[in-house]
Amino acid sequence: MQRRNGQCQPLVANGACKDGAATETDGNNATKAPIPIPVATATAAAKASQTLSSSCGCYFSLACSIGSMSLACGSLWQIPNTTDRITLQRGLFLTSLGFIYFVSLTDFCNKYLLETKRGQQFRHKYRLMISDVLEVTNKFVSAIQASFSFLVGLIVCKSTCSKSFVYASHFLMEAYGWFGTAYFMYDIWSMYKVHTQKIADKLHLLRLTKAQPLSNGHPRNYYDKAGNGSGTAASGGGATAQRGGNNNGSTPSTPHEICDYDGACVQIPKDGRWDFLKYVITHPVMMIHHVFIGTFGLLVVTYIRGGGHCIYSYMFMMEFSTPFVSLRSILSTMGLKDSRAYIVNGLAMLATFFVCRVCMWPYVMWRYSLAIDATSMWAAMSGLPRGCIISIAILFLPQLYWFYLMVMGALKVFLPKRQKRPAELKKLGSELQPNALTATPTPLETLPAAIVNGGNK
Repeated sequence: MQRRNGQCQPLVANGACKDGAATETDGNNATKAPIPIPVATATAAAKASQTLSSSCGCYFSLACSIGSMSLACGSLWQIPNTTDRITLQRGLFLTSLGFIYFVSLTDFCNKYLLETKRGQQFRHKYRLMISDVLEVTNKFVSAIQASFSFLVGLIVCKSTCSKSFVYASHFLMEAYGWFGTAYFMYDIWSMYKVHTQKIADKLHLLRLTKAQPLSNGHPRNYYDKAGNGSGTAASGGGATAQRGGNNNGSTPSTPHEICDYDGACVQIPKDGRWDFLKYVITHPVMMIHHVFIGTFGLLVVTYIRGGGHCIYSYMFMMEFSTPFVSLRSILSTMGLKDSRAYIVNGLAMLATFFVCRVCMWPYVMWRYSLAIDATSMWAAMSGLPRGCIISIAILFLPQLYWFYLMVMGALKVFLPKRQKRPAELKKLGSELQPNALTATPTPLETLPAAIVNGGNK
């Protein structure tokens, strides 16, 4: 073969094309040095093109997120006075921008971790499956929203509480009421997607367990398959398989269960399908919390009611504890429950949750009783409309429940249960059944260490 005009021609006296090398001839048919053509050139080019396309899609989502937030902030610069109301048209516009912001921010985080080179390195380092990535993204976006809410509450509190604790108003409170409503509606769907992906990953692990040999009790290379083709060595599989898609450290009672956001074990359906309606029905506390906050809690009290924004600013500042809750979940998903950062963050989470979500309500009611010159806090509460009292109960009681779960989790970390050494262990060593091969009692030294030590290494 001879290369003429960039193509290989039939073999002539000078030069040959073979083994991926091409030759060129000059005008005198003199053969020049062969030009190597790498075999993997096309594959590398395809991968580079795919990476570039993924990066473009990733940063396009980031641009949409930044753009929607910029439009939302820009629409508020036109409001001249802090006491002005948000019109219905502007409120619906802010809600639409809220949906775009939170959806595009989630899409950016998912694409960054799943498709970019640095994101895949991060996944490999902490052995994250797809469901783990979705979980980390969900918690990260939750922390962002909580930071916005706290910042709005702080600004409104400083602006209105010095004027009137009961009647002062601020347009920023109503504006974020419309914008934040989109988050709570979006978050329901986001949690559902995390839930279904956990089931998909767990079912995939179960199939791999049946089809592949085990390494330390877990299928080899499961991460390569459950992680969309980009995985680590088999040594990394055990940690993620032990988590089983759980981010709270709980352990499913059977292989056919997963641990959900609150640590409760959820049975995996046989067909692997979990429709949205079933998810809503099986998670009533979270659904009531999100729907109530996203509709009545934000829109009704800030737009229809009007005024009283000093009181509502404390509700917004309750979100100060959420970033610590989200970081705890992220660290647990990354397998860092034994790290110092996890313990320090857990203590900060417990303290901020107690102050901002448990103590905040009695404090606000005490301030309210002083503002209306009531004889006591209970007298002030009893004078509230029945609907208002029910609303407070819906908001406050879940906080007590979640604080109880946090305290129980903290006790497990700082006061672990020590399994006492069985009193019959020595007796067991002398009364063991004869070994089937030697017909002699098995010595105590050959028992597993976990048994000898009574479960304590």
